[in-house]
Amino acid sequence: RSGDRLSKLGSDLTIAISAPLAAFGVGAIRAAGDYEALGLAMRSTFESAGRSAAEADKEVQALRKAALAPGLDFEQAVKASIRLQGVEYSAEAARKTIEQVANAVTMTGGTAQNLESVTVQMSQMISKGKVLAQDLRIIQENMPVISKLMKQAFGTSNADDLQKAGITGREFVDKITAQMEQLPRVSGGISNALVNAGSAVKNFLATVGIEINRVFDLGAKSEQLSTVLGGVAERFKELDDSTKRNIVYFGLAAVAAGPLIKVYGV
Repeated sequence: RSGDRLSKLGSDLTIAISAPLAAFGVGAIRAAGDYEALGLAMRSTFESAGRSAAEADKEVQALRKAALAPGLDFEQAVKASIRLQGVEYSAEAARKTIEQVANAVTMTGGTAQNLESVTVQMSQMISKGKVLAQDLRIIQENMPVISKLMKQAFGTSNADDLQKAGITGREFVDKITAQMEQLPRVSGGISNALVNAGSAVKNFLATVGIEINRVFDLGAKSEQLSTVLGGVAERFKELDDSTKRNIVYFGLAAVAAGPLIKVYGV
């Protein structure tokens, strides 16, 4: 009975403590990897514009703070910033546009996914140099207030009229951003609180994951494992076919005998 109880205790500890801790560690490392990727992408974007890594890190923190506003998620804010910087917006101008789009999207019950769709189309407009009906249609679907803003800025909500007037994609986005600044600010509700809570949890996990990586140097160990596995694979390729077959047969036999060894101790 004592043996059974100890065995059950071991199983309970594994289920209640070891497994959750392992899952927590994996989640933390994944979150750290995601955040690191965003930071590296921002640094690369800044370097392309002749700006420093320190400035890039500062902008990431500014976007993290901006993401507390309704309709804005941190990861999508960073991606939107990089997207707009890719069409020659400064990071500061990109953040201003992102903040205004988030507010305008939230006015009609939109989400961070709607914001992403809008910024994608805006960057395409700027890249193409003109306002096309298909781009405008997607923006209208994700941010209905755009029609009103266009009439205020240009006197029309028709893409053809804008093309005839020679309005470029960059001019369109700049003037729409200026109009969005005049919109009332949307206060956050339960939905925004949940988004912010989720971001806070992921930020916490990422911070823990960064420390786990620092202590265990997971990057170096992964590279070492890759090198070892690569060497084993190359060595296996050099073996003759007979030896390869024997290795596979012995491996299959060991797998089949595993349960017997565990049960009978043979």
